Amino acid sequence: MKEITIVGNLGANAVRRTASDGRELMTFNVAVNVKKDQAVWFNCIGQFREKLFPFLVKGQGVIVMGDLSAGVYQNTPDLQVSIDKCELIGSAPDQHSQETPAEQ
Repeated sequence: MKEITIVGNLGANAVRRTASDGRELMTFNVAVNVKKDQAVWFNCIGQFREKLFPFLVKGQGVIVMGDLSAGVYQNTPDLQVSIDKCELIGSAPDQHSQETPAEQ
């Protein structure tokens, strides 16, 4: 796998999931703008982080670091990042609070 760092915005609120082995996971999609009207989407999955999860809402800026795996699904690139580290940047469009956890 290849290590990658992406900087972008969440396309929807993060989702909490339970794996078949009982591990708590969180998943979310990140759009990385490459041109004015063009974005590359990454599917991110990692260990559930209680303090970070409530802030992972649509529009929130994030920096995600992890292992990249790539494939093709229905003739579309499928880019998945296994999260090692996730950091919030800025604030979500509907949030007015200045307090956000910097890193989890």
